[in-house]
Amino acid sequence: MKSIFRRWRLLATLALMGSLAGLLVYAWPFLTYPVHEISIQQSPPLAAEDLGQTSAGVAMRDITPPIGIPKFGYSSFAKDTDGFRTRLKARAFYLHAPNSTPIAFVQLDLGAGSLPLHHRVAELIAAQTDVPSHGLSLLVTHTHSGPGNYLGSDFYNTFGSNRAGFDPQLFEFLSQQIAGAVIEAYQHRRPARIASAQREVWGLTRNRSLTAWARNFDIDASELNDALALRAVNPRMTMLRLDLQNNSGCYYPAGALTLFSIHGTAIPAFTSPVHGDLWSWISRDVETRINQSAQQCVPDRPFVHGAAQATHADNSPNIVNSERGHAEARRIGQAAAQQANALFDQLGAQTAKPTPTTVRVASRELDLLAQVESQRFGLCERAVVGTALIGAANGDEVFPLSYLPFFAEEWQRSSFTDGCQGVKQWMISKLQWLLPANRFPHRALLQVFQINDLVIVPLPWEITLESGNQIRAAVAETLPEGNWQIEISSLANGYFGYAVTPAEYQLQYYEGGHTLYGPHTLDFLSHQSARLSHDMVTSSESINDIPASNHFSLLSDQYWPTTAAPHADTETVTERTRRQQEQAPKYIAATEHEESYWRLRYRDVLPAKLNLHQPLLSIEQIEAHRPPQTILSDEQTDLQILLLNEHDNDASYEVRWYNPDHNIGQSTGTFRFRVAPRSGLPAFFSSLF
Repeated sequence: MKSIFRRWRLLATLALMGSLAGLLVYAWPFLTYPVHEISIQQSPPLAAEDLGQTSAGVAMRDITPPIGIPKFGYSSFAKDTDGFRTRLKARAFYLHAPNSTPIAFVQLDLGAGSLPLHHRVAELIAAQTDVPSHGLSLLVTHTHSGPGNYLGSDFYNTFGSNRAGFDPQLFEFLSQQIAGAVIEAYQHRRPARIASAQREVWGLTRNRSLTAWARNFDIDASELNDALALRAVNPRMTMLRLDLQNNSGCYYPAGALTLFSIHGTAIPAFTSPVHGDLWSWISRDVETRINQSAQQCVPDRPFVHGAAQATHADNSPNIVNSERGHAEARRIGQAAAQQANALFDQLGAQTAKPTPTTVRVASRELDLLAQVESQRFGLCERAVVGTALIGAANGDEVFPLSYLPFFAEEWQRSSFTDGCQGVKQWMISKLQWLLPANRFPHRALLQVFQINDLVIVPLPWEITLESGNQIRAAVAETLPEGNWQIEISSLANGYFGYAVTPAEYQLQYYEGGHTLYGPHTLDFLSHQSARLSHDMVTSSESINDIPASNHFSLLSDQYWPTTAAPHADTETVTERTRRQQEQAPKYIAATEHEESYWRLRYRDVLPAKLNLHQPLLSIEQIEAHRPPQTILSDEQTDLQILLLNEHDNDASYEVRWYNPDHNIGQSTGTFRFRVAPRSGLPAFFSSLF
């Protein structure tokens, strides 16, 4: 008997020590990190022009972060960036119709939106554009291979990335690049013709939480199978096409914004380079096709295609044989791009003739901690994290956590379920109350945009399939009779975790455990979105319920790389650093899990001096009696750079050219890598291969 007692006492002691250790790790940033203060003032933008016809503009800026930045999406299982596999972009779409508020959508290759990022960009563009804060919307891809630590809450800056804290320099870099895209789009605005449409796309996505989804319809477990998982998705692909008038007076295809429901998780955790995931191919393949096709009307500027999230929360990429990675990301992304190309062509007939344009916008910022009871619609008084969040989603299970009691799916609370959070198992139990409610996301920007018969509803939650259907239906009831195309855009302008239906919440899968404000989050979003839509269509002016002054206090750390202090001998980087080849280009054949590539290893400036957001890599073809021809640049998706080692004054890198046989086609001759000038050093060329 005594031995049993000692054994239980030992287990209890170990459990207590584990809980205290976990609590220390959980609390450490909140106890020790400095607070960074951000104050943002929304100045009035430029006066909007009195237009006789619709005008629009498009532009693109690079937001690829430097080496060493933590990544968002896979939490502690992510790694710091060591280069890029595909570049990250900000694509801006400016639109101004007569007698309306100018608006700008920006598609971002980022994991989530950010309220301070939205407000800072609005502040930056006010002096140079006519886009007001409430007319700006930041839409994201939800790639899990982009930077973290720029978000609007301590909770996600701490636990959403592999390292904790808000990074002020990264935040300002993103703000400036995004603002630059909006300003450029505005400055290059032209008379425009617009059109929108939707088409259904099947086979590229599957429902990763089919059992939870089935609870909405009381579908028996015996009826759940792979075929149903492929049907329980949002198949709608929604596109807004912009054609602009060139100097000669004809109209050319200038840009398109596409919404589609698919998680940015084709690239798995533990990968280090930044990567736009399958979205890189959805956007770039369409851009490449249009830019390379012959146009009857000569374009003034390159075509821009931005693809962003719709209601994706339980819709994952339909990976073949669970082989996540570059090849599957390419396959699915290119298949989605083919559908986008078909939709774009379908819209050509609509943009061939001028039509009147109606644009309405409504934006409302709500503080969930201060919301009056009559407007909460059952929303819980504060955010609470469920243990299912630690267990991770289907396809990203964490051994052994995902299979342990309390952390596993369908491990609902069976007692004391009368509280607002219902059946949710609380992470670290009531100790979670030690983290103040304002450390969680609580200031939400809700928006509704109408562009002719297209209605876009950007929300800062990850919206499940059925949640999106219910929000869409609630908004539709506020609109006049007509053939409306309505789509929700998840994770826009901020991040609040998930929004599931009450039935899905009851099962406490990952999505339910990550619904921070309880089982009635969907009720809140449906009512508030419908209310905002109603205000939009019944008002003679746009709805602007965004504070003119905003302040954020965020726990911070610095991950942006700094340049090493100069040596006493004052030698310049050009004198101390020599770009040189370490290993000649070598061909690596394709394997079951990796595409073929040519590899170069060379030495260059330190990572802080590489400036990855600027063009860096290209492939040149060398043929007799002809100047070198660039056949591929890192603006496409097949050139990669990786940091190998840092030295005192320089660093070793590996550059890869993926799928060379596909890229060169029938080309002959020899090739070389070219690395663009950096930090006063001239361009570097590899040996020929």
